[in-house]
Amino acid sequence: MAEWRFPSNDYGENKGINDSGVAMFRGTPLKSLAREICQNSLDAATDKKTVVEFSMFSIPSSQIPGRDYLLDTFKRCLNFWGGQKALATKEFFTIAINMISGDSCNILRISDFNTTGLTGSREEINTDWTNLTKSSGASDKKGTAGGSYGIGKFAPFACSAFSTVFYSTYDINDEKAMQGVSRLVTFTREDGQNTQGTGYYGNDRNTPVYEELKFEQSFSRKNGQYGTDIYIAGYKYGGENWQKDIIVSILDGFLGAIWNEKLEVKVGEIYICKSELGNIMEAYHDDLTSYTDKYYEVLISNETVWYAEDFLNLGELRLGLLLGNQDSPNRISMIRQTGMKIMDKDRLPGHVPFTGVMFIEGQKINERLRLIENPEHTKWEPERSKNPIQERQLLKALNDYIKSKIEELISSGAGESIDAVGVGNFIPDEITNTENQATEEVVSEKILDVEIKQIKKKSVSKQAPGSSESDSENEELGHKEKGGNDTEWFHDGGKTENPEHKPGQEAHVEFGGDTPMLTKINVGIEKFVCMGIDKDAGKYMLMVVPNQDGTNGELELYLSAETQRYEAPIKNANVIGGTAQFSKNVISGLTFSKGQPIRISLELDYFDYCSMEVMMHATSK
Repeated sequence: MAEWRFPSNDYGENKGINDSGVAMFRGTPLKSLAREICQNSLDAATDKKTVVEFSMFSIPSSQIPGRDYLLDTFKRCLNFWGGQKALATKEFFTIAINMISGDSCNILRISDFNTTGLTGSREEINTDWTNLTKSSGASDKKGTAGGSYGIGKFAPFACSAFSTVFYSTYDINDEKAMQGVSRLVTFTREDGQNTQGTGYYGNDRNTPVYEELKFEQSFSRKNGQYGTDIYIAGYKYGGENWQKDIIVSILDGFLGAIWNEKLEVKVGEIYICKSELGNIMEAYHDDLTSYTDKYYEVLISNETVWYAEDFLNLGELRLGLLLGNQDSPNRISMIRQTGMKIMDKDRLPGHVPFTGVMFIEGQKINERLRLIENPEHTKWEPERSKNPIQERQLLKALNDYIKSKIEELISSGAGESIDAVGVGNFIPDEITNTENQATEEVVSEKILDVEIKQIKKKSVSKQAPGSSESDSENEELGHKEKGGNDTEWFHDGGKTENPEHKPGQEAHVEFGGDTPMLTKINVGIEKFVCMGIDKDAGKYMLMVVPNQDGTNGELELYLSAETQRYEAPIKNANVIGGTAQFSKNVISGLTFSKGQPIRISLELDYFDYCSMEVMMHATSK
């Protein structure tokens, strides 16, 4: 006869309210529930698309299997721990007693389809069934499966007002089984024995009942419709908007699986699949968390650039990058083969806004990453590996690959949508060759000699685009030549062999000539991108977009300091797809077309990375 049984602890350790894996998930119960359930279903997938269904309903409390015994158990738990000063246990069981004593009880059913179901219900150890219902910290998942710690099973209990869940399965071997599990605290049974705190609803020796559990009258599995049903008794989050939090959690964690058509989810009457993602995103846009809408833009945008390659002979990676939106979070959604997002990768080059999605598809790399995931599946921790150094090198190589693709895309001119406002504050990220190399930052106590190079300071006009500059600066006909009491840096051509800083040369101003100088008209800058290519050679790639047309264009380039700016010592400049001349800090002979990017390969006689600013002019007589 099926009934509740709570094994004795045989005078051993007493178990309290926080002494279980359930406590781990109480901080984020719904997010954890969606992640763990969908991950487990994907791990058990057959060759067909996995479908997961969430359905909430109410039943009379009297229909909960063994309701009267559970009610008595809750009272015994409250009595056992009644002497505690802490209120957590008292509050929990007071609520549980009130709920199970009421007329009705909320139940959340979670069912998966096109899966193997929970096999091994007639065995005692190391099967899918026993690992879920009777094991703690045990998992027999291998390869690329999502879970490896065996604690995800506790997530549904965190959503139950009395920490009680019923399992029912119809597996691919045509076996049916059901069992209830209640994860409570130590209490004293009617025979005077203290319990372990966990009880089971089933047959003798806590074996399952070999039939399908039918809580919901409208739901029953058809012949050959294999899968697992989880019933959360006393579901705590059954308000009017119960679907919303589950949907938001699923979109956050499994957008990749839904997009790649590995997973479809039904929450109440709302069906989440690839063809409906756009409508779902729009309907729940204000509730979405963790950059979900930005990652969806990456997936649907025609401007997204995709890279795919066999990464270190460990299998395929696919990286999609979308550059340029000002509100882009500069994050990469890291998605493993199961389709579950592990983390929002940050600490990446930030001088151009971007969003990215990485699908980690390779078998070997997934096996390695799975072993260093934390139990919550939210980060990779190399210290969990037997060889932490090797796994740190793997993560570093993965990080370097992402950075290199971001820089490659920017240098190709694809990043044409960064606002010019404030760009001078961004210092280009250095591209380093990290192949077969692992480095770490260290702080040195060695004091180095620093040579100071003085560059001629020049005040820069702040006039609006389209206006003429002042007569005092633009109509001066003088120019500097070598010799005299002033100082100037003359570019004599050739190539700098010694990258040390050079002192200024003696100079004087000469006047003369009858031809009036051209009047400079300020040209506004719509967008600007600056990326460092080679620090030791002083090489950069610039992309600038004017906001108006202009001929005889000039681009003035400055090195930006905290309180002032200095003329940039241009050593060489080539306009990609065009021609131009350069002198000192000015690139001339440009033609400006509104909204059309100008790309310039630049070499400076300056050998460290720096912030840069530009001003542009067109000229007229």
